[in-house]
Amino acid sequence: MKDLVSCFSEHAVRISDVACSGGANAAAAAAAEGGERRGAAVSAVTSVYRSRLSASGKDLLIDVTWARTADGPALSVAVHDAAAASSRHRGLAAASAPRHLHKKKGSGTFTAGSCVVGVFWDYAAARYAGAGPEPVSGFYVAVVADAEFVLLLGDMSKGYVERLHGGIPVAGSRMARRRERFVGCGCWSTRARFSESGAEHEIGVALDGDAEAWVSVDGRKVVQLRRLRWNFRGSHTLFLDGGAPVDMTWDLHGWLFHAGGEPGASSSCAVFTFQARGVTETSVWTEEDDYADSDDQEKPPALASGRRQKPGGRGAAGQGFSLLIQGFRGFSKST
Repeated sequence: MKDLVSCFSEHAVRISDVACSGGANAAAAAAAEGGERRGAAVSAVTSVYRSRLSASGKDLLIDVTWARTADGPALSVAVHDAAAASSRHRGLAAASAPRHLHKKKGSGTFTAGSCVVGVFWDYAAARYAGAGPEPVSGFYVAVVADAEFVLLLGDMSKGYVERLHGGIPVAGSRMARRRERFVGCGCWSTRARFSESGAEHEIGVALDGDAEAWVSVDGRKVVQLRRLRWNFRGSHTLFLDGGAPVDMTWDLHGWLFHAGGEPGASSSCAVFTFQARGVTETSVWTEEDDYADSDDQEKPPALASGRRQKPGGRGAAGQGFSLLIQGFRGFSKST
């Protein structure tokens, strides 16, 4: 019987330079093609935007979630005070509850702490890339807080503002973090920009059952994981945009050892995180931050340290970006 050392030494983790050979590129492309054939699909996307009100200087976090349901894509929005959200326990309980927008076109108002929030949206004729729930064109989502537009999404948002609300000021906003969920074995990819001045990168994650997993950047395989039952947690640093470090972690414990649980349960998912390093202030990325968009959401498996890190609150500019990818074996109401 092979000893424990050999289990780790025989290419359990293979690290490739980002500028790897064409053969590795071809392998990554073949993996992506195979993943599409096996039907890996996006079930939900949550983007968190940070915006600063010009009048009060208050920082807000706006969560926008697009999910796939039996009736088609669905949208929900939540608004938090960034100062309260940076602590482990939010000071404003009302801010943590998302607003589920059941119609494809409409408007609504609610309060988030001391802010009066209005949401205006229309994705009735939206167009989508593939089967994902997030539209790419033909829609708008506009969020107003304390008489300022704090978020404008979609190619139709500018025309909507000019046509109906030309006198309302528009606050600056940027995407602070993003969570994407996919269902099924195979390869699935997304695009992310880890710094305001950096390029947009294609991030690919492949899960081949219990046999192996790998990560690619811009179509080039950078990390390959084998012997997953020995190597289900770990970390690696990627260098992008001229050498800027991006810390990557993986946690496959739930995917491997809780596979017999309820389909779509958070305890049976694989977790990959990508976070730009160099942020001047960090705070714990709490379970409430990850799962505030669902009232009945189960909590995720902890990483080896039991916690994940996220950029802290320094204002609307100067921070990095973090990406969380979750993989589930099957659908349930939580995915």
